[in-house]
Amino acid sequence: MYAAFDMEMIRLESGLTSNPPMGQTADSKLPQATPDAHRQDIITKSEDTIDNAGLNQITPESKPENIKTQTQSSKLSKALSIVHRNFGKRLFLSMIITFCACFTFLFFGPVEITAFSQDSLHFTVYNIAPVMAVFALAVCLATSFIISIFKETIHNRIITGVFSFLFCGYIQGNLLSGKMGALDGNPVQWHTQKTEMLLDFFIWFMIFYIFYFLLKTNKNIWTKIIKFVPPALVVMQSVALISIFSGVSVKSMDTNKDYLSTADFTTYSSKKNTLVFVLDRLDYEFIDEVLNDDPDFFNQMDGFTSYTNAISEHARTRPALNFLLTGCEDGLWEKPADEFFDDSWSSKINLLDDLNSADYKVDIYTEIDNIFGNIGSAVNYVSNYSCNANKLNKKQVIKNLMTLSAYRYAPITMRPFFWCYTDTVNKGIFKDSIVYEVDELQYADKISDFKLEKNKYFKLYHFNGSHPPYVLNEDGTKDEKGTSSLEQTKGAFNILFSAFRKMKEQGIYKDAAIIITADYGSALSDTDPVQKATTIGLFYKPTGSADTPLETSRAPVSLKNIPATIAKSAGLNTKKYGAALDEVGEDENVTRFFYKGIINDYGTEIMAYKYEINGDASNFNNWKIINEINVKESHSFY
Repeated sequence: MYAAFDMEMIRLESGLTSNPPMGQTADSKLPQATPDAHRQDIITKSEDTIDNAGLNQITPESKPENIKTQTQSSKLSKALSIVHRNFGKRLFLSMIITFCACFTFLFFGPVEITAFSQDSLHFTVYNIAPVMAVFALAVCLATSFIISIFKETIHNRIITGVFSFLFCGYIQGNLLSGKMGALDGNPVQWHTQKTEMLLDFFIWFMIFYIFYFLLKTNKNIWTKIIKFVPPALVVMQSVALISIFSGVSVKSMDTNKDYLSTADFTTYSSKKNTLVFVLDRLDYEFIDEVLNDDPDFFNQMDGFTSYTNAISEHARTRPALNFLLTGCEDGLWEKPADEFFDDSWSSKINLLDDLNSADYKVDIYTEIDNIFGNIGSAVNYVSNYSCNANKLNKKQVIKNLMTLSAYRYAPITMRPFFWCYTDTVNKGIFKDSIVYEVDELQYADKISDFKLEKNKYFKLYHFNGSHPPYVLNEDGTKDEKGTSSLEQTKGAFNILFSAFRKMKEQGIYKDAAIIITADYGSALSDTDPVQKATTIGLFYKPTGSADTPLETSRAPVSLKNIPATIAKSAGLNTKKYGAALDEVGEDENVTRFFYKGIINDYGTEIMAYKYEINGDASNFNNWKIINEINVKESHSFY
């Protein structure tokens, strides 16, 4: 109040008073008030009628609390004015950039990857295209609106960044892909790509720098680039998209892809079972690794014989698994893979057809494209074949395909964060799926649920075995952080040991014929010919064998002996199949063959080598190249 009094005194002394009424001078005497009354009068006037300048009256709305509200309202109005000013222009530019970016990274990329990888994926282009289209559009609309809210200076900087990323990503995905390799679980040797990483970084940096420099120095050119370059990229990709959907392989695909289901997964015969467990990439080096760690580990395999001089005859799952059941070599790399597979089942030697004729129910648990070609060749023989629709898990589709897209378009330095394995892309893609996924853990979870029927059963299970990534603990449980090849191999076998104990409890172990084998061994490189002797782990328990110690054999065997072994265990005529495993003597002179396809740095199969092996397969001096085959892209098994 004293402050108000001082302001009043200053006002009076400075002559800022109202003019006296007419007829009255400044010297006219006014009624005098007591000091206290005069002071109170001044205070009242200062609070209610005088502003800081002493010129205007203050209304109730001008009190401090109301002034603050008015200030906030003014700021909001100003902000809304800024947003509204040229909002349409900003929204237009934002829509161009975000649509083109979303089209490239969220729609075209996933669709193209799916189209060219459909042999190894459980879903089709027609499954995922609508999902990714809706997702891309939703992201485009939301992002465009949010970017447009910012004032022009900030808005332009943001869309320059988005456009630079789009342009870099397009160049990266189409011209600077580098050595991506096949997503087959093998770790990528990123340390060998240091030069590519530095070049990558320099190109990305320069592109970002150039476009931000244009924004600052030449707005006219910048605007033209923003308006016309992104649509041009979309047009080019749209042409490619038309080509994809008009292609024979995609055009003929139904929305429901055929597959091998988990039906009767742990259902066995109470009388007669022939079982084959394929542990992926079970090279004998892994068996040695286990024996060095624990010499008694395999003693649990009573009734089995371990073949220590065995080879697979192929270097990859495709066509090794097909060869394991057909022994077919005619036409390798001379025709498309699907055609080769179809022909392998249409020959006079057809093991599955013979098993069906002997009243065996045949269940095969692997990815259908590993063994069969077109739909007809599987539906005729396999009881767990299915083409029933599975409900798509849209969230998982988006997540998995976004990871694949990022792996393709991100700079090489960022790719290790998006590296994935084909099996992880397939995993969880359907809700409550009955599609079989290569994974021994789902078998481990059902060991306690073994069921018995009167039917005779032939079953083939394809598990991860010793194939990376290594995620199994020694006890057969999963560790997401990763384990070692030793723990992985032990874990896979311990799951089988648990199954064998359950079979013994149910009284079906002794009469079962059981084969444990690899589909192929471990190669040093997919881009080079064979560089070391490659033998595989192979164990066989004939029907009626049990309660006897594990034996070993140096017989020169291979997967070519498996069809005869299966036929023998099922009581079939084995003459047309050749010799079973236990019919090959250790001293026999057997010429074996091995096929090795090699790929280039971009994952394309370009060459195949045929080797002849005489004698001990673990001695690389016994391996001789006898043929080289130039592989057409359409004839590749990759």
